[in-house]
Amino acid sequence: MYWLLCDRAIVPKLSPSEKLPVLYLLHGINSGPSEIMRRSAVGNLARMHNLIVILPQAEFSYYGNPKHRWHARGEDAITRELMADVEIRFPVLRGRQHTGMAGISMGGYGAVSLGLKHPDLYGLIGARSGPFDSARHKASLRRWGQTWRIWTIFGVRPSVRRDPDVFDLLRNSKSGPGNRWLDSCGQSDPLRAVNERWVKQLRERRADVDLVETPGGHDWQSWNDGMPRLFASAEPALR
Repeated sequence: MYWLLCDRAIVPKLSPSEKLPVLYLLHGINSGPSEIMRRSAVGNLARMHNLIVILPQAEFSYYGNPKHRWHARGEDAITRELMADVEIRFPVLRGRQHTGMAGISMGGYGAVSLGLKHPDLYGLIGARSGPFDSARHKASLRRWGQTWRIWTIFGVRPSVRRDPDVFDLLRNSKSGPGNRWLDSCGQSDPLRAVNERWVKQLRERRADVDLVETPGGHDWQSWNDGMPRLFASAEPALR
């Protein structure tokens, strides 16, 4: 066991023999499943679009396997333990074509990273305000706490930190990104430029991708404005 994973699950009412697609929704830094439930309409959207939504708890992990072994191995936990547990406990349709992964901020990075590393698991990838350049952050004395946490996740040496970099993962992938991609970002979000660059590179690889610009910055106003589009895209894509 890596950590307590399935913190929240939203399951719409359905008949005894009915099964639904599943969307994994990943939280951001200094957040968690309870905040997503409290500050967004995710429950109503899940029921409206007939999707089972799983909200794992991942703390400050970036949903990867960190370079230092004392940290939880988030990638293994999400792609192995969590999916197996969900398929046993909940009436989900199995298979890549019925499984989506999305996230907010750090969770957006996690969704994209896992989607690139495991293209056979997820048919739709959604990110909101993803910090896609996190693995390339340089050391900063002003933000030493953030720098230390980044190093514990991605490693200290720049050459090592290129391994989890999503731009390098996309560039080095042998096959084109066959998933359906959705990216949304606030017009005044400081991460807008890196999100636009990410979508541009996806389009250069001829990926099926939509970019949604919302009012606001790196905040719940922007994320809530983009969430209905995520669910409206996920329902037909995963059925």
